[in-house]
Amino acid sequence: MGEPALRSLWKEYGSAAEFKKAVHLLKPYVLCYKKEYLFLLILLLGDIFFTILFAWFFGTVTDAAVHGDFYKMKWLAAIGGILIASSIASNFLYTYLETIAINSVKRDLNLQLYRHMLVLPKSSLSINHSGDLVSHFTNDLHQIDSVIGSGLLNLLRFPLISLTVFLYLLNMNWVMTVSILILTPAAAAGGAFFGLKIRNNSREINKSITRILKHLNETFQGMDVIRAFTLERVFYQKYKNENNTLYDWELKEAKWRGWFNAGGEALGSAAFLGCLLMGSFFVARGNLTIGSLFTFISLISHLVSPMTGLAAQWAGYQRSLISLERISLILEKPSESQDLPSYQPASSNGISIQLNDLSFTYDNHSKVLRNLNAVIPSNSTVAIVGPSGAGKSTLSQLLMGFYKPHTGDILFNEKPINAYTPAELRNLIAYVPQESFLFSGTIRENLKLARPDSSDEEMIQACIDAYIHQVIMQFPNGYDTEIGERGIKVSGGQRQRIAIARAILRGAPILLLDEATSALDNESEHQVKRVLKQAKQKRTLLIIAHRLTTIRHADLVIVMDKGEIIQMGKHTDLVQRKGLYQTLYAKDEISFESAAGVKHG
Repeated sequence: MGEPALRSLWKEYGSAAEFKKAVHLLKPYVLCYKKEYLFLLILLLGDIFFTILFAWFFGTVTDAAVHGDFYKMKWLAAIGGILIASSIASNFLYTYLETIAINSVKRDLNLQLYRHMLVLPKSSLSINHSGDLVSHFTNDLHQIDSVIGSGLLNLLRFPLISLTVFLYLLNMNWVMTVSILILTPAAAAGGAFFGLKIRNNSREINKSITRILKHLNETFQGMDVIRAFTLERVFYQKYKNENNTLYDWELKEAKWRGWFNAGGEALGSAAFLGCLLMGSFFVARGNLTIGSLFTFISLISHLVSPMTGLAAQWAGYQRSLISLERISLILEKPSESQDLPSYQPASSNGISIQLNDLSFTYDNHSKVLRNLNAVIPSNSTVAIVGPSGAGKSTLSQLLMGFYKPHTGDILFNEKPINAYTPAELRNLIAYVPQESFLFSGTIRENLKLARPDSSDEEMIQACIDAYIHQVIMQFPNGYDTEIGERGIKVSGGQRQRIAIARAILRGAPILLLDEATSALDNESEHQVKRVLKQAKQKRTLLIIAHRLTTIRHADLVIVMDKGEIIQMGKHTDLVQRKGLYQTLYAKDEISFESAAGVKHG
């Protein structure tokens, strides 16, 4: 095999760069449990000692029995009892300490991965499918045992035990030892070949598992759409195909593992048979005792099997590296902040907002927002309107710091938002999205997420303001009603009003509603509008409006289209001026009045 082929094989099987990367990632976690790993290393060396000692013991007992030396057998029996008790204690300690070390490192890495995801910019998270992110926790973290547990220690143990046994056997009978050693290259080559096949096959298994997790995630999130469009058969067939693919890869791995185990057993049997035949010849000639032959046979497997075992451990190590590589790709992404943001009461003073030549692009090519300029006074109500795709929601994402402007600035009270930490910035804003998200748990728990230190009286008042209190009190358990995953046990309109109440309870100086009243009926929207009108005396209201008839009393209306601000002014002025707002308002008023007529007619 030429040098380029060897280099290609090494690159496929492993590299120093991969090893260094794994060490760099895991070193801080492993060092936290250095005492456990030190004891594991000591026990590993003890295991090698016990392997040699047990082989010696069996041989010595056999020779004593052959010669009828009962006195020697008595104290050998005592030694045997001590060896067995010591081995049992060593195995227990090794298993216990290994479990502590492995699970402690996995737990710490798990927590760090989750913590890091919480502070990643939205731009970093949005490029990953949620199924991919979940697979890091459900699959990748459970595939790293070979790097942090016995797999890693065996990479040290197998060469050491093989070398120790080789020297011991060489001293017993060098002819037999060298003869059996001829099998080790075949064992090493076979182990390397099958280990490489298993490693590459495992990569495909990981990919299949990730695709299945993605499909499951989309199935559960889109169940209503699946049923509405009768897609059950389509999704079942896709899930079936993915599972069949996984099954095929697992069968291939079973085949390679089967050949690998069979080859190892064949080599082990060949070594045993060779030792037995040669050893019998040396025993017949008087060059070897029967006990020494037993010792040799019991140890020979530790000379050959580590070669195949080392390759298998290396293949497992490579599988772990694949999982670590996927985890490290997430951990290497720069975070928004070093600390986890948490709720802090914001100043009750009003916040003014200024947009200075603000532009933004998702892909560094086509601009979603272009040169936005606007001044929003503190304690004012501002409506942002425009057709779908105008850039309204993108602007709200920038205001909350979820994305960074491409060019230009956003200033809160004449201070650039880049000068705020993520926690400082988001504590200034109470946000109500168009699709209100509620967490599983009770209504009370969802509301108090906004402001953990709020009293029950403040919570109830916020719900009264959002016109949801009476509805909540009609539930059997009131505020302690379980609402299910994503708030599925309450209606869409009720979810939005609970979300509005949550935002009111937060008490932030800026209240941002991204089409937050779109799921409310006309009467509820009218009531909430009255509350928001009262609330503007204490905070700046930013309303991305779906129904233009609901923002007639806004202090300022910003009209957007194709990422640009094309009109600004009061409703009474804009509705009289020819332009996009007049067109949109005329259409919206007709549809609004038609809906009202249907309801009350």
